[in-house]
Amino acid sequence: MRILFVVFFIAVSLMGCAHYQATSLTPISIKTSDETPTHGILVAAKAFTKAESIRYLDRDLMRKGYQPIQLSIENISDKTYMFSTSRVHLALASPEEVAQKAHTSTLGRITGYGAAALIATPLFIIPAVVDGYQSLHANSALDKDFQGKAAKDQILAPFSQSHMLLFVPVESMQDSFTMVLLDEKTNKPLRILVPIKNA
Repeated sequence: MRILFVVFFIAVSLMGCAHYQATSLTPISIKTSDETPTHGILVAAKAFTKAESIRYLDRDLMRKGYQPIQLSIENISDKTYMFSTSRVHLALASPEEVAQKAHTSTLGRITGYGAAALIATPLFIIPAVVDGYQSLHANSALDKDFQGKAAKDQILAPFSQSHMLLFVPVESMQDSFTMVLLDEKTNKPLRILVPIKNA
């Protein structure tokens, strides 16, 4: 009976194993009637709520000290522009830094189960191995997803859209920021003031 109870307890414990399940970004709707195009560029920025952070990043990043901001840029001109994170005038954290803070503690999980195996029953070694592996897998998936969704230097081709995330330390949040795009042909800067929408 005792063994059955332990097996049942371990099975329940495994249900809470580390995981990473995030959905793809939903583009912010940019309407020309709502936004005034600046030389054929439409921009919208929105700060994630806690629920959106969990939905799109599977983590409450505000609790970790970072505010995710979704940035959508639409080029409705026949010109090509260059976007660079270095020309976004806002304090940005790298996706690697944010991902590191959002990781599940693989060592902590293995240590916890290992201690239980020493005190209670060696059967706890099973969830230690399984949860440790799943924690490593979850962290790897998180790293890849954060990197894929984060803003990066890129070309904004004519009549194209780009959707990305900016990670801002909570203490550095602002109501708006300035972004500078460069015309690929003339290298002329295009300065745009971007208000940050809150839910």
